[in-house]
Amino acid sequence: MEKYHVLEMIGEGSFGRVYKGRRKYSAQVVALKFIPKLGRSEKELRNLQREIEIMRGLRHPNIVHMLDSFETDKEVVVVTDYAEGELFQILEDDGKLPEDQNFLQGLLTKDPRQRLSWPDLLHHPFIAGRVTIITEPAGPDLGTPLTSRLPPELQVLKDQQAHQLAPKGNRSRILRQAHKLMAEEAKQKKHQNTGPTLEQEDRTIKVVTGTTPLSTQEPGFLAEIMASEMKSSWAEWGAGEAPPAPRENQITEDSEQAFPELRLEHSQASQQSTGAVDLENEEPDSDDEWQHLLETTESVPIQLKTPLTLLCNPDFCQRIRSQLHEAGGQILKDMLEGASCILPALRVLSYLLTSCSDSVPLYAFCREAGLPGLLLRLLRHSQESSSVQQQCWYGTFLRDLMAVIQAYFACTFNLERSQTGDSLQVFQEASNLFLDLLGKLLAQPDDSKQTLWRDSLMCFTVLCEAMDGNSCTISKAFYSSLLTTQRAVLDGLLRGFTVPQLPFHTPPGAPQVSQPLREQSEDLPGAISSALAAICIVPLGLPSCWEAKEQISRHLANQLTEDNNQLRPSLICGLQHPILCLHLLKVLYSCCHVSEHLCRRLGQEPLALKSLLMLVQGKIKVVDWEESTEVTLYLLSLLVLRLQDLPSGMEKLGSEIATLFTHSHVVSLVSAAACLLGQLGQQGVIFDLQPMEWIPAATHALCAPAEVRLTPPDGCGFYDGLLTLLLQLLTQGKANLIRDMVSSEMWTVLWHRFSMALRLSKEVSTQEEELTLSSPHSSSSEPDWTLISPQGVAAMLSLAVATFTQEPELCLSHLSQHGSILMSTLKHLLSPSFLQQLGQTPHGSEFLPVVVLSVCQLLCFPFALDVDADLLEGILADLTDSAVTAHLLQVCCQHLLLPQVELPISLLTHLALTDPISLNQFVNTVAASPGTIISFLSVALLGDQPLLTSDLLSLLAHTARVLPPSHLSFIQELLAGSDESYRPLRSLLGHPDNSVRARIYGLLGHLLQHSMALRGALQSQAGLLSLLLLGLGDKDPAVRRSASFAVGNAAYQAGPLGPALAAAVPCMTQLLGDPQAGIRRNAVSALGNLGSEGLGEELLQCQVPQRLLEMACGDPQPHVKEAALIALRSFSQEPCIHQVLVSLGASEKLALLSLGNQLLPHNSPRPASAKHCRKLIHLLRPAHST
Repeated sequence: MEKYHVLEMIGEGSFGRVYKGRRKYSAQVVALKFIPKLGRSEKELRNLQREIEIMRGLRHPNIVHMLDSFETDKEVVVVTDYAEGELFQILEDDGKLPEDQNFLQGLLTKDPRQRLSWPDLLHHPFIAGRVTIITEPAGPDLGTPLTSRLPPELQVLKDQQAHQLAPKGNRSRILRQAHKLMAEEAKQKKHQNTGPTLEQEDRTIKVVTGTTPLSTQEPGFLAEIMASEMKSSWAEWGAGEAPPAPRENQITEDSEQAFPELRLEHSQASQQSTGAVDLENEEPDSDDEWQHLLETTESVPIQLKTPLTLLCNPDFCQRIRSQLHEAGGQILKDMLEGASCILPALRVLSYLLTSCSDSVPLYAFCREAGLPGLLLRLLRHSQESSSVQQQCWYGTFLRDLMAVIQAYFACTFNLERSQTGDSLQVFQEASNLFLDLLGKLLAQPDDSKQTLWRDSLMCFTVLCEAMDGNSCTISKAFYSSLLTTQRAVLDGLLRGFTVPQLPFHTPPGAPQVSQPLREQSEDLPGAISSALAAICIVPLGLPSCWEAKEQISRHLANQLTEDNNQLRPSLICGLQHPILCLHLLKVLYSCCHVSEHLCRRLGQEPLALKSLLMLVQGKIKVVDWEESTEVTLYLLSLLVLRLQDLPSGMEKLGSEIATLFTHSHVVSLVSAAACLLGQLGQQGVIFDLQPMEWIPAATHALCAPAEVRLTPPDGCGFYDGLLTLLLQLLTQGKANLIRDMVSSEMWTVLWHRFSMALRLSKEVSTQEEELTLSSPHSSSSEPDWTLISPQGVAAMLSLAVATFTQEPELCLSHLSQHGSILMSTLKHLLSPSFLQQLGQTPHGSEFLPVVVLSVCQLLCFPFALDVDADLLEGILADLTDSAVTAHLLQVCCQHLLLPQVELPISLLTHLALTDPISLNQFVNTVAASPGTIISFLSVALLGDQPLLTSDLLSLLAHTARVLPPSHLSFIQELLAGSDESYRPLRSLLGHPDNSVRARIYGLLGHLLQHSMALRGALQSQAGLLSLLLLGLGDKDPAVRRSASFAVGNAAYQAGPLGPALAAAVPCMTQLLGDPQAGIRRNAVSALGNLGSEGLGEELLQCQVPQRLLEMACGDPQPHVKEAALIALRSFSQEPCIHQVLVSLGASEKLALLSLGNQLLPHNSPRPASAKHCRKLIHLLRPAHST
């Protein structure tokens, strides 16, 4: 897609979509058909490639001309002329076609009832009389109707028609030869009873249908092969049709000169005849004859239809190889008669190398032909041999030779991902040899070699493009050599660019220069500027070459900042040149990326700033205004970003750039304009953008195919600038602006485009499938960082947070939809695979915390709102399915600093406390990586973030309450510490924050229910029990409640710990009068547990039985009464306490309490304490006393 701009979709069919486009650097409008590979078999793809090769050679006024074809990872793209109009539209507008075209109307009408179908169409007047219908069934030996042999009488009829339709004329020898061959074929067939045997196309190539195979012994073998491939095109040109102008990828009349069978006389090309010169048998005797030959064999282009078929033909390959070696060897030995044979062979080679898409047979052919070694030896010899340079055919020979070398470097087998055999090694060796030759050539200041300079630099540019597609090792070696062993090439480029040439702009008062002279003089500077851009700019999606190119850009930047260096004035002067402008902008852009000093110098160059502003304003006419403007906008954005200030004059650009953003139909321009507008907005520049303008503009930019041509400043993604601008517009706009945006189509498209750039692995919706057309990349889960960078991901999430903060119900509606694009995207952003990829990108680790925290903030919305239980359950189920709890814990351990984990841990705690599956995911994740996670939890628990510590303690307490003891060993390890001194527990029990102390006591209460190790630690670890009991007198009621809960559980079946808990009795007795019922209940239960541990004397000293009896009869809270009665039942088992209770008249008091319960209305529920009351009365009877 590097050659074309994609503009808009113009049609869609069963094979794919068709887009209107424009060829870069020209005004040619084309149609691009994207044919998906997905779902097609290898055979279908091979057939498709075969059809494309056939289409490539079709030339007819009524057939749309195929211009180009190429493949991406996902699609095959066919480029044709753009044909205005639609046949269906003509039928709908005009109602019908002319009388002689109504047959076509019947085939294409939309109404199936009126559409012509088989077999009715055979009786249509347009068909009747023109087609012979064979009704007899085919014989068993015949194949399908399209490949069956015709009966002899029909074959004769066909041959006669072929003779009648054959071109007539005496001026074309190839047409006469074809006519003669067809006549001989027809004569032979009259003596045959059956039709001709069908031959496979890849084994036999014939001049016309039915001719016998050709062999290498026939003198015109190559000629007849090419005649077979090119006869239809030649017939048109022979009739006087003007040939296409470009000479790239074409074979000219030189082939005729070498092979008499191809000699073709063109009626309108030249009045001179070359029939007397047969270069295969006779060398021209004089310079006049050579000049006459070159003039008459220069411009008529011919294209082969099936280059792959030719490469599979061993006779053809052998003939080409023989001619190359024989003619090339003669030239290398200064036997100059070889030039007559090598020119047509070079042109055939050039076309084969540029048109064949199958790298395996192509490289095999090149390897056997000695390419590219022979070509480079010929190039070197031509520069060293004065006898060759004195020949009049020297220029033509060099031009064709450089074309073949350039075509070889552009072949796909030179890329590491598609190398064939040792092709990559051969390519590297050839590139080094070429650089040696290029360095010597550029070191020779010879004006007569400017054409060779130009062609060599064009070849060098193609070589750089091939290097960019290879691995870092290969590209780095190549570009690093330009600063070391091949420094002559770089120095030659810089010297050639700064050598005084014809001025780019005629100074005022200077004489005007004629346009042809100007174009001729600018040809070489254009090639130099293109080569400089090739060694600086980093292609999209190929970051492997950035490190090496950065060195060259830094070298150029240093020269551009030198005061006495002419490079900067020459480069700045060229910014207003219509052809050089784009290449020089790219050089400046690359150099400014690596040099802040250069950014400052440019910010102080009035002419440079003036040129850049004029380019944005459209005041400079350049060849490709769109791409030049795009690079200019990005360059200005980079200057503002690096200078953190506005260069002179930029404050006036706000409205013009805003107009570009809202009115341009080119998506890349819209993106670049948004990038600069965002930078201007941060510098305080005011620009008027109305929602009715920017919302449709942003929607178009997100929907249309993303044609990414240049990496935005500082490694940003294609959509980063747009997202940053949207964030500015929303946060600085009116309150209802967010509501307008989220209700528009843009909001949905924005999330689909975002998920597409992230390459979510889940199935995409129909709308997302349409969006994926713009990015024909592989199906890997690696995000497309060229579309959105880590900074862009953070901007997108900040935009979402700002939107949902103002419209929280909108967030809820998106999250509650199972499998919604929002929920799928947020879950993907927390996945370990994505976070690993994010961390590996440049600046990714810087934005990773922002991404994680923004996602957590969005996922916390349901817990912060009053959400229906069923709705919340659905959201939790969606999060649970993706193991978000486990991902959050892994993120905190592996990617975030301690101050950044508070929000993720809070979300994790909410999920675990609400959903049992999430709790299990948490515990399983700890078990999978105990060392790493326990270390993180230990540091987080003992940190200086009370909220973080409180959330973790709540999570651990819930785990201890719900799960069996077998899952709780990691909690014991956390509290004990690595040395089992229980320093973490001591620190938490003495924590200054009330909530932390309350939660650690609660955690201990749950652990002490079944942890013998913790009970032993309270007994053996000095001072630990004192810290536990200290909480009973805490000023904070939450702490007192948790502490009483912990001590009560410690007293339950305390065993050896029982005597040590005697110190808790006074504190617990004091808590019996606490104003909070929960604390009183815990204290009562704890004292009841202590009563069974032989602490009767301590309980009596504190008058605990009396206090509990009073609470059982008079506490206002039923659950406190119940706890007191249960405790008294436990006390009654102790003889000393039993006697005290009897002496206190407990039976009578309890009887009154029981009577009161019985007097309650019949339909009133009986309190739970009534049962305990009756049992206690029974225990206090004399029969039960001792």
